[in-house]
Amino acid sequence: MAEGRGEVRKEHRTPSGVTGAQRFSVRFPAIGRTIDLKWKAAPPGNADGWNNAPRKELAAYAVQKWFLEPEEYVVPTTVCRCVRLSSYRHFDPKAKPTLPGTSCVFGAEALWLEDVEIPAQLYDEARFESDAAYARHLANFNILAYLIDDRDTRADNVLASKSQDNRFVFSVDNGIAFDPLIYNIFMNNWKDIEVPALPRASIARLRKLDAKQLEELAVLAEFRADPSGFLRPVRPGRPIDPTRGTRFRGGVLQLGLTDREIAHLRERIAGLLREIDERKIPLF
Repeated sequence: MAEGRGEVRKEHRTPSGVTGAQRFSVRFPAIGRTIDLKWKAAPPGNADGWNNAPRKELAAYAVQKWFLEPEEYVVPTTVCRCVRLSSYRHFDPKAKPTLPGTSCVFGAEALWLEDVEIPAQLYDEARFESDAAYARHLANFNILAYLIDDRDTRADNVLASKSQDNRFVFSVDNGIAFDPLIYNIFMNNWKDIEVPALPRASIARLRKLDAKQLEELAVLAEFRADPSGFLRPVRPGRPIDPTRGTRFRGGVLQLGLTDREIAHLRERIAGLLREIDERKIPLF
């Protein structure tokens, strides 16, 4: 998804949203598969916005790995990449390069989830007490929303599997998170721990977090412009400017969290573990 050559086979109609997410069926010859992906072009000029921030989508995907096994992930596989302007104009004839001096459209790409729905009722207190799988999935979603300080958990940003036997919960839009300065004041309930208990295994994994893993959030992805202006992924280096989340300088693009955002995340982790140690939040 991040580097492989893909051939767009179909563009699907999707409900229009404020951030312009699109759905494409993409054929990847290297693996012989066609995969449905959600694509969201980054804001032009700086590839970062208050409600469209590819760097925060990458950060949410990374944070969940600290306390969840892959089969438990709450955030679908998410990457960032640049699409050559010549290819992108097949779908948007007026498309322009996202960043000055480049020749491609930059954005975030995530797996499109199948067999999911917007749940009529996300939290069922009685079911939480009686259905262990439902409780675990919902609690893991709540842990992530709390850690990243998600301030936009409106209905269409949270999806649940249609299967009632194993009701997974997914967070599919995490752009307004990590101590955002602007957010929807009416949609911030899951930034707090709302469930009555949390999975013991998830908290045990979270306790193993070290300073290096937090520091790695500073540069989650790095790209370098080739002679044609196409941004190619390279191994992440040190942050060019730790006070900014998106940095573009000398043909190098870095995406990550700022020092302030990482410090805020560190405080939220410590606060959660403290409340658990003080027996304010039980485990199961």
